Amino acid sequence: MNLKELREKNKLTQAAFAGTLGVSGKSIYLIESGRMKLSKKLSDKIAEVYGEVIEPAGRTAKAAAAKAEKKADKAAAAAAEAVLVTEKKIDRRKRQARAKVKADKPAAEAVAEAVAAPVEEIRAKRTRKRASKLPAAIVIQSPMGGEITPEEIFARIGEADTVYIRVDQNKAYWVRGEETGDIDLW
Repeated sequence: MNLKELREKNKLTQAAFAGTLGVSGKSIYLIESGRMKLSKKLSDKIAEVYGEVIEPAGRTAKAAAAKAEKKADKAAAAAAEAVLVTEKKIDRRKRQARAKVKADKPAAEAVAEAVAAPVEEIRAKRTRKRASKLPAAIVIQSPMGGEITPEEIFARIGEADTVYIRVDQNKAYWVRGEETGDIDLW
């Protein structure tokens, strides 16, 4: 039994209960609310006046265990919520990545974005014949001294809708319908 239970059992207000014990009503309020501990002297006075031994004003072991359990439940719920939030973020990022991949862009634009640097573009329509109509004087030079002609590129690639040349990466990126790829130039 605690102080409040004893007081309520005897149907007393805090002020009346305090008067029978010789303390202030504020002291009883503070003890009942857990802001002040029950002194040994007051505990003995209660036992003398009311013939009851009461538990200290602090939390009982049962109350402390209940509070600890509630706190653990709250922490577990917060952790579960954090996991759900993280999973939602991951799902959202996956959906965004899929949407980006499925975006309604021609494959040539996707390749151009992938290489993301100044590119020299040579376009050819479906066959090598178009490449052979390009002036023979076109020669693509590597910064490291290598050279290659459009005919040599198309000989390696075959038919292509679009070819992007990146001399700084030593690559030719090509698009054929929905298929894309790359080859080393030098």
